[in-house]
Amino acid sequence: MRYAIGEIVLVVVGILIALQVNNWNELRKANKNEIKLLVEIKNSLYTNKAAIKYRVEEYKILNAKGRLLERHLRAKLAYSDTLPRYLLLPLYSFSYGFSYSEYENLKSEGFNNITNDSIRLNIIKLYDEEFGWHSDQEIKISNILANSITPQLLKGFQLSSRGLEPNDYQQVLNSSEYSNTLSFIMYMANYFKNRCEVTIKEVDLLINAIEIEIEKRKK
Repeated sequence: MRYAIGEIVLVVVGILIALQVNNWNELRKANKNEIKLLVEIKNSLYTNKAAIKYRVEEYKILNAKGRLLERHLRAKLAYSDTLPRYLLLPLYSFSYGFSYSEYENLKSEGFNNITNDSIRLNIIKLYDEEFGWHSDQEIKISNILANSITPQLLKGFQLSSRGLEPNDYQQVLNSSEYSNTLSFIMYMANYFKNRCEVTIKEVDLLINAIEIEIEKRKK
């Protein structure tokens, strides 16, 4: 009888140990997968941060050139061969080219694979709200350029290898139409520059949190 009870106890203990080992293996695999997903998102954030920083510098250049062009036109200075490059400014592209594939992969695998609530929510917020805002504005500005600004400008200008050449330079000087368009593009560039700088700070905070989480999970 005692022998039979001993056998039963051994079987139960063996089953419990097997279950414990299985649970440990599942947790280890889940942890490994979470690290992989976090690394992918971190790399995506670095890529998107680089794209945003590039745009910030481009916006600064656009505004600097825009101020020079405004002063030139306001003073009604003579036409020069370099002017077409500056007159091209209102046709500036506001495209970012964000990386979303890693985020889409996380979404397909399930957000719950990221067990840190704060990191999970901030990833969703950054991609859906912040990057989403930039992408939406990019589309809106592109539509304004394609449907309004570009057709209007091309009525009085010609695109060439040198830039945007006016059919009648004196008309450009005497009309406020081009100046108003330039001012609008400069305003939008400055607005987006400021928003980009805020986004960069949010990206840096999330990257830092992810790096800490990865190191914690590797231990």
